[in-house]
Amino acid sequence: MTKRRAPLSIDAALARIAGQEGVGGWAGMATAVNYNERTVRAWGDPDRDEQPPLPAMITLGILYRRCGGVGDPLLQAHADMIGAADAAAFSDKHELRRESLGFMRETSQANLALLEAAEPDSGDAETALATKEVLDVRNWADRILARLGARPRAPP
Repeated sequence: MTKRRAPLSIDAALARIAGQEGVGGWAGMATAVNYNERTVRAWGDPDRDEQPPLPAMITLGILYRRCGGVGDPLLQAHADMIGAADAAAFSDKHELRRESLGFMRETSQANLALLEAAEPDSGDAETALATKEVLDVRNWADRILARLGARPRAPP
């Protein structure tokens, strides 16, 4: 029975290396790292605990490139998995950063509108724009304050 391979997985990276012309498939990989073919295949099985040791990952990356492969599938899979875990672990901080950038952009627009409204020759249009921009800043501030209040606080 064939198992589905997650695209950002060690399993998919190992399969990519095994499929590279000149590697020799799973048997060639096993020979290169001095492990049984069954063990090398098990490294990518999400239902098993085996993981490739770092020296084997390095050897397989070199083998892949020696055989004409571009990049390092295991290194990229590792980086992608870390990126996904980071996004999940710090999603609230990433969202706060995005909202902070929006708040800063909106504040800049409000500052400019206020300066234009303060010019001696300004009129109702400039005052209306400044009012709108300041209200937009207030909305952003309220949204950020709500997010800050909802964030878990570290124990004292």
